[in-house]
Amino acid sequence: MTKKSKILVIDDEGGFCEFVKWSLEKTGRFEVITSTDGPSGIAQAETEKPELILLDIRMPRMNGAEVADHLLHREDTRDIPIAFITGLLNKDDVQKRSGYIHGFPFILKPITKNELIEQVDSVFEIITTQKNFIASLDA
Repeated sequence: MTKKSKILVIDDEGGFCEFVKWSLEKTGRFEVITSTDGPSGIAQAETEKPELILLDIRMPRMNGAEVADHLLHREDTRDIPIAFITGLLNKDDVQKRSGYIHGFPFILKPITKNELIEQVDSVFEIITTQKNFIASLDA
């Protein structure tokens, strides 16, 4: 049996977290854990060590940029890839930047189940390509 990729979703909308969990776990390729606020999401990232974090930008108490900054400055979480999920931007803004803003992939809300799976697969392809490239430099 193939190991499932663990994904942490940090989004203050509980219904959206459940949608992502259901959509991705239904593929049989992902294990999804969720958090509805920044501080508990940070704690889960530290203990669960996911392969990817899907992070909402606009959240109360601690926004996505603050959560990302915290994770990127901790030795035990700085290597966990982050993709932002947001409804703040439009498709044209993200497409002009090839899906990346400030070096992070962006996934737009609202999103369908199939689009979500496609976007997550794309992020994992990029992660794998980067790891393979880094490994080739060490060889």
